[in-house]
Amino acid sequence: MGKPMNMKHGKVRTHIPHDLALCILSKLPVKSLKKFGCVHFYSLSGDKCENMVKLNFQNPFQEDDPLGFVLDSGSITGILCVYQYHNGKTAFWNPTPEEFKIIPPSPFLFRSPYQKFVVNPLGFGYDIVRDDYKLIRCVGYFNLEYEECEELGISWSDAPWKDLSYEYLWEIYSLKSNTWRKLDVNDSACSCFSNIAGVRLYTNEMCHWWQYGKKYDGVEVESFDLRNEVFFTTLVPLGDVYSKSLYMVGLNGSIAFISWTSGTTTFDISILCEIGVKESWTKLYSIGPFSCIEHPIPIGTWKNGFVFFRTKDNEIVLYDLQSQMIEELCIEGEHFSHILPYKKNLLSIGGINQ
Repeated sequence: MGKPMNMKHGKVRTHIPHDLALCILSKLPVKSLKKFGCVHFYSLSGDKCENMVKLNFQNPFQEDDPLGFVLDSGSITGILCVYQYHNGKTAFWNPTPEEFKIIPPSPFLFRSPYQKFVVNPLGFGYDIVRDDYKLIRCVGYFNLEYEECEELGISWSDAPWKDLSYEYLWEIYSLKSNTWRKLDVNDSACSCFSNIAGVRLYTNEMCHWWQYGKKYDGVEVESFDLRNEVFFTTLVPLGDVYSKSLYMVGLNGSIAFISWTSGTTTFDISILCEIGVKESWTKLYSIGPFSCIEHPIPIGTWKNGFVFFRTKDNEIVLYDLQSQMIEELCIEGEHFSHILPYKKNLLSIGGINQ
């Protein structure tokens, strides 16, 4: 049983509810996908936290020391998306039967000798009408630094900088057809080039990610409808957003933001009631301050209003929004820990093992 903690206010939790069936703790980044022991499954049912599986997943990218990430939008019917930030290599992974599908390289990805690119997966989800898994991503192109040109034996002063293209590439992958397609995006800028957790989310056949606004001095949530392949933008009224830390999560089926001022232990939680409507943001909770948790950082949520926090000592604790109780879970995280809901899928899903 987890150990109860003294709180400044509220009650003390004595057990973890039975309906907390399963969660996945993914430590981001995963230094080597050969060592996917970094990804653990925990049963959070009954009165104890028990390590269920330690995975040793074969490196799907066939590299000696790849830098891999688990996309923080979560598990889609038991499937996870793993990727490499620096070269765009991507795979879909079903951990239960240990199946994976290496995504073919995009035919639209190009690079000048004087440029580097950053591939940013923004969303992974399931189109229920077409019975298809889809991945949307944005590719940004940037000039090489002077030192990088020297290392490659390229003259920086002779580079045709004015002739190079800096347009963002937006594309979508379909598992069913095993092909990439370009997306026509009018305002193609993307400021969401980040591997940190709490940036992406998948709900109700829509992929969401937040970024600092292009035309609005603040934060906006971009949403992409996988079925109709259209974008929606929702502004986020957070005041002085640059002084706040933000973490986007799913809460009871809705998009939610956990926001706090760095160095404090008071957190505001707001949900979005209608996509595209700035005025529909509603603050549901203001929690803390916590005298018993030093430098808490939110790392995920669970159904029925539970929030996971990582402490300064990398311990994972569970907070109940309704009862205001905190429970130590006897789980040690990492600096880049993130908790995602996961449900086992023993079946081979269309195209996943091809």
